Amino acid sequence: MILTLIRTRAASLVGAAVLLGSALVFAACASAPRATDAQLLAPPADSCVLARQDAALDPRLDVERVPAPVKMDPAPIKSPVPRTVIRASRGTTIKAEVMVDTLGKPDMASFRMLETPHTYYTTNLKAAVTRWTFVPATRNGCKVPRFYQFTVNLRR
Repeated sequence: MILTLIRTRAASLVGAAVLLGSALVFAACASAPRATDAQLLAPPADSCVLARQDAALDPRLDVERVPAPVKMDPAPIKSPVPRTVIRASRGTTIKAEVMVDTLGKPDMASFRMLETPHTYYTTNLKAAVTRWTFVPATRNGCKVPRFYQFTVNLRR
């Protein structure tokens, strides 16, 4: 009789454990949202989200309008240029790039000289670009961050 009672209680405990386990599995599966095919194919609510994501992945991507300076004040190269700098830089080119954000401000952490004959130009150009304002780049009609490249040809 005691043995039968123990078997009955053990069977009911096993049954309760199985019931509880299946309830937990069902609850876990039911709470995870599932995307339907329609949701996966639907465009984002904001059409600029995709353009900004593309720009974040590749800041040199093709755009309808590249960033352009609105006001280049101060000038990129201060005058007068020292004679030693002029002698070292005849017939060469200065190239630099900087990331322009969606507000038209240069991100100076991304400023980089691509080509320069003398550090004088690097110092002057970096100081000038910091104070410039730009028209930001656009992709699909949305403002996106993108690199702006600046080139100056030095003549004799």
